[in-house]
Amino acid sequence: MAYNDVMSRERFVQLDPGTGRSPVPVNYVRNLVELIGELGIDTSRLLNRVGLSKEDVYNPEPALRFEQFRRVMVGARDMTGNPALGLKLGQQLTLTAHGLLGYAAISSADLGDALRLLERYFRTRTRLCVPRIEPVSSGVRFCLIESMPLGDIRETYLEVVVAAVVGGIRYLLGDRFQGAVLELPYPAPEHAHLYDELLGMPVEFGAEVAALRLPTRLLNEPFTLSDPASRQMAAQKCEEELQRLEADQDWASRVRARLMQAEGMLPSLEQLASNFHVTSRTLRRYLNALDVSYRSLLEEVRMTKAMGYLQANITVQQVANRLGYADPSNFARAFRKWTGHPPSYFQP
Repeated sequence: MAYNDVMSRERFVQLDPGTGRSPVPVNYVRNLVELIGELGIDTSRLLNRVGLSKEDVYNPEPALRFEQFRRVMVGARDMTGNPALGLKLGQQLTLTAHGLLGYAAISSADLGDALRLLERYFRTRTRLCVPRIEPVSSGVRFCLIESMPLGDIRETYLEVVVAAVVGGIRYLLGDRFQGAVLELPYPAPEHAHLYDELLGMPVEFGAEVAALRLPTRLLNEPFTLSDPASRQMAAQKCEEELQRLEADQDWASRVRARLMQAEGMLPSLEQLASNFHVTSRTLRRYLNALDVSYRSLLEEVRMTKAMGYLQANITVQQVANRLGYADPSNFARAFRKWTGHPPSYFQP
């Protein structure tokens, strides 16, 4: 059963950390609209269909709300009938399309340096997923952790992001980009054969999270366009932008993002408060001011993570363990309360 079968549009708006803010840079939406035009689709008709105007897309404001972005993605996918639209769009996003972050990556010393920049400053481009570098025996996994429910654009959005990341690395390394493997957190779609054709690398479906496995030898591969002075200047600007964004982000969004990034047992309110360098009483007061509780955010994140794990065909026992439930039956009862269905309903 598809994730969007139980996630209504109203729930998207409720869960969207950008409903009152703007989490998706508008230049990405412009890229999508222009790509649709190149495919022969009437872009005015697309925007009219999703309730946006050209002024909304081509305006000085830096971003769109998630729900606006979602409508454009769904409308574009439906009108083109192209299931691989996300991969196509991701390929169109050159490094320079990512602004200062792209310039910082291009001027980095090597791939390892560039990945560390992405891990810290990816949030300046989008908050819909957050990178994390995980060491493994053969090298590293560059993971992309979803920070909110993506619903009916989950696969398409992740395709955009991974295609853009792979394309950027291939641009910087050229023929040296060998030995990497892409992991994706959903079953192989009908157009799975297009992944190898468009990305030119092995792809494994049904993973826990989206991730790029990179061998150790690639991390020290130098970039021909490396420029320490340019890298320092661009990184400093990214840091300034990140600090502004962090100051603007509400506390519910901060807590939600940290919970989504957590592995294993989810942190308590007290642990999160310590991480944010405030007292638990202060954090609770901040959340109450937004009419939200830590418990409700915890349940929301548990549901989101559970959906992703189940769709990756992880057993109910394993999902319960990962979410901190000592008894799988307790998890099953909670899951039925969240969705109205047993966990098995959502497994492939």
